[in-house]
Amino acid sequence: MSSKPQILYISLLPVILLVALALGAGYFLMKDDIKLPSLNKEPEVRRLEDFPTVVYSDEVIDKQRNVIKTQEELENFLRTVDPSGNLALSEKINFEKEFLLGVTTSTQEKTGTTLKVRKLYENKENKKLSVAIKQMENPEECESDLQKNVAVDIVAVSKTDYEISFEVAKETNAECE
Repeated sequence: MSSKPQILYISLLPVILLVALALGAGYFLMKDDIKLPSLNKEPEVRRLEDFPTVVYSDEVIDKQRNVIKTQEELENFLRTVDPSGNLALSEKINFEKEFLLGVTTSTQEKTGTTLKVRKLYENKENKKLSVAIKQMENPEECESDLQKNVAVDIVAVSKTDYEISFEVAKETNAECE
């Protein structure tokens, strides 16, 4: 008996189709967890170092919801929030590629309030960007220092021509912090 090598002819088309289907299904199942820059053109959000923070000041300041598009606007925002000049960004912002969202509380009489930009929601049809802000406060029965302060958060967002609106969700901590 002589054994002859057998040649197996397989078309690569079904294999390629199966791989493409598996990759496509994987992408659609995980598209919210994996950000592929070439496929997702949503504005990118970048958290800045040292923010969110709290500024202690005796000045009475109204809450701020600002879209900051220039260095001058940033300096005005920081001066408004902290007239003493101690609040500053530790990194340089390229206003050609991104802008900043600056949000604050009004002046609080007691410590224990925090503020954070949580998420951006994009409405492509209406070209609107909604900024979700979370404000956490201690329960009334908590002991807090009587020291005037302002909670501040600043994030960088890739440039967009969308209309921007702000929404605040106020919550109370379950326990005193």
